[in-house]
Amino acid sequence: MSAAGLVKLMQKHSLRVFTTTDMAAISGLSPATASKALARLCAQDLAVRLKKGVWVNKLAADLNPYEAVPYLRIPWPAYVSLYSVLADCGVVEDIPQVIYGVSAAPPKFYRTPLGEFHIHHLPDRLIWGYEVRHQGQARYLAAEPEKAFLDLVYLALIPRCPLSFPVKRGRKWALDAQKLRSYAKRFGFPPLSSWLEENRLL
Repeated sequence: MSAAGLVKLMQKHSLRVFTTTDMAAISGLSPATASKALARLCAQDLAVRLKKGVWVNKLAADLNPYEAVPYLRIPWPAYVSLYSVLADCGVVEDIPQVIYGVSAAPPKFYRTPLGEFHIHHLPDRLIWGYEVRHQGQARYLAAEPEKAFLDLVYLALIPRCPLSFPVKRGRKWALDAQKLRSYAKRFGFPPLSSWLEENRLL
């Protein structure tokens, strides 16, 4: 299949971040042939390879690196969280230089043409509290601010985790106190509750 044909398929099926399997399904090509064809698109600067089997359509409008997070940890669920969400929502002041996410998968760091991704592990039982967000034509999974905050504190309490506790931007945390208490209870992690109490958040 020609490059023009592949581009037409990507646009027709609104492929933004996608897998080799996705392309094989819509093109009728074998996965191996689809992978080779997509590599040719990369050489023409029409697509980007994020990792084996995961690609980005460079012609997609309003492309946001956050869209890549779930695809980087397939087949495990994953979403944007931690410092990325807290900075975007104005809860913390520092702007992270990497994209932070959490997943039920083992932790993994990626350096890609879209940016550097740090995806940290949470147990399956804590993969909740996220929503679909929109930015132009981009759609991505991101934690609610209160869940991103608790994800970060939870991980910072785990020995040998490289993450640090959040530092508030102003005199008060810009968080929904009722939701924070409710979500903290759902975590069921006593050290988390103790930290929140010490910081007058419970």
